[in-house]
Amino acid sequence: MAITFEKVLILKNVPIFANVSEQALADLIAGSEEKSYKAGEVILDADTDTDALYVILSGLVRCGDGDKVVRELGPRQFFGETTVFNKASFPYKITAHDKTVLLKISNKTLYHMMALYPSLAFGFIGYLSRQVHQEQIA
Repeated sequence: MAITFEKVLILKNVPIFANVSEQALADLIAGSEEKSYKAGEVILDADTDTDALYVILSGLVRCGDGDKVVRELGPRQFFGETTVFNKASFPYKITAHDKTVLLKISNKTLYHMMALYPSLAFGFIGYLSRQVHQEQIA
């Protein structure tokens, strides 16, 4: 897909990484795995446990079961922000709608990078606390 510089620019536009240095993002990318999927290919089944964060570099994924789509996610969006901290399965299947490239960040990589770059941890804490707050007022 993209070279590291392009991936850093993509991650800088992801809310949890917005205030993280370019060097930290480059190191995070270096420790992560780029995965490509064809249209219709299953990324995660509802029963599959995962402990990774997935950032969509290009393409579109659909979250749902069968013909029922719960959510669609595109470039610079992500999923797995809670399973990366607590291995679990998703309540639905995630499928590539078209050709899709993801950056898969394992929990080991993320923990290691958070220890080296606390701004990563602060980005996650801020994002997750905003999510909890939004759920409380909804």
